[in-house]
Amino acid sequence: MVDPFRNMYDDIHVLIEDMQYFLIHAPRQTGKTTFLHALAHRLNKEGNYVSVVCSLESAGYNSITVETANEVFIQSLYLTAEVFLPPDLMPPNPNSYSSSNILLRNYLTDWSRFLDKPLVLLLDEVDALYDDVLISTLRQLRDGFQTRPKHFPQSIALVGLRDIRDFRTPSLANIPSIGSGSIFNIIAESFFLPAFSKEEVRGLLDQHTQDTGQVFSEEVLEKLYAYSGGQPWLTNALANEVVSEMLNNDYAREITLDLIDLAKERLIEQRQMHLDSLADKIDYSQI
Repeated sequence: MVDPFRNMYDDIHVLIEDMQYFLIHAPRQTGKTTFLHALAHRLNKEGNYVSVVCSLESAGYNSITVETANEVFIQSLYLTAEVFLPPDLMPPNPNSYSSSNILLRNYLTDWSRFLDKPLVLLLDEVDALYDDVLISTLRQLRDGFQTRPKHFPQSIALVGLRDIRDFRTPSLANIPSIGSGSIFNIIAESFFLPAFSKEEVRGLLDQHTQDTGQVFSEEVLEKLYAYSGGQPWLTNALANEVVSEMLNNDYAREITLDLIDLAKERLIEQRQMHLDSLADKIDYSQI
């Protein structure tokens, strides 16, 4: 494991204390979910906030209605909260509401009023949402902003593959503006989860050596880092391809430069989905 906070915790904690909304974005398999879970658990353990992670991915299809999406969000939030919170801090049971069309904004207000500590909400996969659902969700979060922290989450993180501001225009191609209530006006900061540094990759491989005795030499580290650029999934995929797939977890065998080269070619031939996802994010005009 690499430290999930990557020296970002203090900066994010300041934003939370200042009651800000913020963005976190990075490609797939770069540790976003690990980061969010570690953040929520740490905030809850420190005892000053109530924090949960909730993925919005289950509403990420273009035929869903706004009304259904709100129901999905509320049910997901209620179920996920059990992972992070004791029973006395849980959000309201969605089944206790008489109307099936309750808004996420109202649900968060009811929960915030009930708590004796501020709520910090970490929303994952926000950029999976389409058109009207995306706009409705952002507007509801914007609408509650002025009533925080007693009647709405003190701080909200919007998390996804890309900076949500980058796809505002294509999402709203037929709607020039969503008005002064745009959530983009109240985002304090945007964080991009960085790739592993060479030292972090070295630390990751050293953990393998400590556990198994199998050594990644400095030359092997350099080549692995050159091919992966420290991208977390690529780093782990290359190392795993050599250790598990090619050497069959025989820790007595040497890891050579040729094996790293071959692992790279094997990953390319396998057409791993994550490689396609990474390629889709490359800005070729900058190459």
